[in-house]
Amino acid sequence: MSDLEQVLALEHEAVWTYGLIGGAFEGLREQAEASFAAHRAERDRLLPRVREALPPQVAYAPATIADEASARLRAQDVESRLAAAWSAVVGTTTGDDRSDAVDQLVVTETARLAWGGTPVAFPGLD
Repeated sequence: MSDLEQVLALEHEAVWTYGLIGGAFEGLREQAEASFAAHRAERDRLLPRVREALPPQVAYAPATIADEASARLRAQDVESRLAAAWSAVVGTTTGDDRSDAVDQLVVTETARLAWGGTPVAFPGLD
């Protein structure tokens, strides 16, 4: 799987995850809806760029989230994995593609922080 295919697969998961969070937790609904819309737009932007895109899964494990604290951790996790995937794209591209990947790395890390994550020195490079 190419680096960009990995990003697209994670965008599918993010769309699903934020739909789950928004539907289950009224207190997180507004933030989840914004994240859902942002990831859906990014997924749709990437679809034409990926030659052999994997389709979205029916569900992603775990398929339930116990409470708002767990929902925040789940959002942080998906954003963290997206940051790592975009970091890989940064390392394998040049020019406008690399600039786009850096921009998306910033977007995903900013989203992780908005969901309650703590800052790290090098997002996407654990």
